[in-house]
Amino acid sequence: MLKKRILILTLISCALALLLLIAENQANFIRTNANEMPENDSESKKKNITYYTKYYQTKKSIYDSYKHQESETIFLGDSLTDYYEWGEALSDHQVLNRGIAGDTTTGVINRIEEITNANPARLYLMIGINDMIAGQSIEKIETNYKYILDTIKKKSPTTSVYVQSLLPINKKLTRHNVRNQDIKKLNEQIKNLALLYDYQYIDLHPDFLKYGQLNKDYTYDGLHLNGEGYKVWTKKLMTTYNTDSDTIE
Repeated sequence: MLKKRILILTLISCALALLLLIAENQANFIRTNANEMPENDSESKKKNITYYTKYYQTKKSIYDSYKHQESETIFLGDSLTDYYEWGEALSDHQVLNRGIAGDTTTGVINRIEEITNANPARLYLMIGINDMIAGQSIEKIETNYKYILDTIKKKSPTTSVYVQSLLPINKKLTRHNVRNQDIKKLNEQIKNLALLYDYQYIDLHPDFLKYGQLNKDYTYDGLHLNGEGYKVWTKKLMTTYNTDSDTIE
């Protein structure tokens, strides 16, 4: 009788351990492995965070419902773009924020039609860090970038496009396993693509770098920017915005 009870308890313990393992694996999948739209192969599908989130779908539906005006400026990107009030910072009511937290190059491809249909006067693009966090290869990110820029060139040829470099991260403050040397490598590829399509490349990377990391004065979590960080970014963009940069203190 005692042996039977021990056997039952052992089986229950094993079952609970298995359930906990499955739950943890599922949580890890949701947190880190789904940064792209679904694709046919399962390995790519594992990297799909953005397309599955309600936040992405909600924001995209809002953007799609908007009636655009002439001579708009659009900021397109992920959370680094999403979190900031670009119109207020640039004192321009025709500035639209098309950032979506967690977005990737594939997520941008999925919603690029709204941007090209708007035919904005100016477009500021920064995307790619979430691809890297998901473990996407630089070659795949470069391919997606090329598709994005090619689509803009063909469907919105009068738009002045400003391709912005990715920012460094601070490895002491963030849990994400992305190497700053890989960010620099991707930035070189992005720069080459900007030149290929005759778009202006804005190298933000050096302005945020200190001791080889994202300057800790500009971030709380090692990835996203605080108010001081956005001041640096805005001041850099003023050189392309025909606005007095002295207004940003």
